[in-house]
Amino acid sequence: MRMTVTSPARRDGFILIAALWLLVALGAVGLDAALRSRTRRLAAANLLDQTRARAAAMAGVEYARSRLTAAMLDRADELREQAVASARNTRQRSQARGRSVVSLFRSSDPAEDPWREPDQLMEPEMAFGDARYSLRVRDTGAALNLNEASEEVLRQFFAQGMRVDYAHADRLAQAIIDWRDTDEIPRLGGAERDQYMDARAPMLPPNRDFAELSELRYVMGMTPDLYEASRPYLTLIGSGNVNLNAAPEPVLLALPDMTPGAVTELIRLREIGSVPRTRAQLRQMLPMLDSPSRSRQREFDRMTTFTTNEVEILSEGRVDGSPIRTLARVVVARSDAGAVVVWRRFD
Repeated sequence: MRMTVTSPARRDGFILIAALWLLVALGAVGLDAALRSRTRRLAAANLLDQTRARAAAMAGVEYARSRLTAAMLDRADELREQAVASARNTRQRSQARGRSVVSLFRSSDPAEDPWREPDQLMEPEMAFGDARYSLRVRDTGAALNLNEASEEVLRQFFAQGMRVDYAHADRLAQAIIDWRDTDEIPRLGGAERDQYMDARAPMLPPNRDFAELSELRYVMGMTPDLYEASRPYLTLIGSGNVNLNAAPEPVLLALPDMTPGAVTELIRLREIGSVPRTRAQLRQMLPMLDSPSRSRQREFDRMTTFTTNEVEILSEGRVDGSPIRTLARVVVARSDAGAVVVWRRFD
């Protein structure tokens, strides 16, 4: 019977290798635990930053709402002075006028429109330690609602407002309506699913209203350059009414019977502080307006206003040194209770 004798040197080698493997295993376990702990710490830190950024964004929204409500209480001029002089930390306070709150809130004279140029009523940024918010505020009536505009309005917007060839503008307007409507029958110059599939388009028309403005990029006939040029003048929120005393030239040119000459004159009058208060006064100030048919007059009256009735508030909250951002998008409307939230979304 033969016996195998392991030499001390060989046995020591096995022990060393086993010890090394044990060290490697322990190191891997430790590294995994450290990585998991770091991931949990980062997740906790990001969650905390997200919570603080959201709170900062909401603080911006409430600040904007409070300024808009205060502006309805005959404090618009004071608030504008405060915003301009914020670097000098000036604060002025107005005295009560003696009128009821409801009568103040129901003021509708464009010359005294408390929400005129709403971005001038507030400071655009504010910090709370290392948390801060940035505000962007605009009259929803200063943009054209892509989901509310008729085919004719869309055609005029692209043809007159964006100076697109009329034939191209016509096809684009029809394609937008086909994108929104619920049927699969294309208009003469429009396009439905079959036409998009034949063109191997990256997105098919969903036969519903636009959910995001970016969907406009995929409408048949839309080009990247035209989309970028059009985007500042379009919106998906608000009632769809266009404020004649706030809308820019491309939006005004989309309205029925608004000729280039009439729009140029209206903007000139706005710049010198002469604004129309009624439909009759508008036609008196702009004799070059086309004489509308009764149906076109109704369409014009339906989609226009002379005051800022809805304001879009975009408040971005963030924490210094953190990549986390929270964007609160809120629409407020004028009411007897001040600036009331009618729509909101967080991104």
